[in-house]
Amino acid sequence: MLRTTATIVLQASAIVAASAIVAIATNAARGDGIPLVTDIEYEIFAPCKDSEAEASAASTEDLTGADSGEIAYVDARPAEEFKREHIAGAISVPYSVLFGASPDALATLKKDLAARKPDTVVVYGIFTDPADPETKVDLAESLAEQLIDSGIQGVKHLEGGMEELKKNGIESVKETGGEE
Repeated sequence: MLRTTATIVLQASAIVAASAIVAIATNAARGDGIPLVTDIEYEIFAPCKDSEAEASAASTEDLTGADSGEIAYVDARPAEEFKREHIAGAISVPYSVLFGASPDALATLKKDLAARKPDTVVVYGIFTDPADPETKVDLAESLAEQLIDSGIQGVKHLEGGMEELKKNGIESVKETGGEE
């Protein structure tokens, strides 16, 4: 019995090795074969740019100008950071680098925007990694592009995050409920 098992394992190994050799030889013979080793660098966990939408950057005039009209602020940071502090009246739409914004959050946002009818939707959100406070990720542009893809009009992203808004006199609300 032991000899039979050893023979079966040996034959199975030979079949796998022969199959691998045939596959590699066939791949090498094809002009459009799959490279065994890539010659270009790639990034892991980088958001895929599968959209043609490009969100324009919001300017200071968009935020404070007399012709700015009604503005809706959308916070792209994780819900915990939104709860800690956010711009007064902002809508939380947490954006995940891997998965984007959730369909539920987008549906809620669309309902809110339909009720408000803003002229401009300004997306802000710089996420600070708690494990490495030096690492900051600007989520605003990616969420803005997702919002444009979902059919929302007048979307702009703000470089500089909430701090940029506060510099321009836009009030923030902290978890305690007080305004800054």
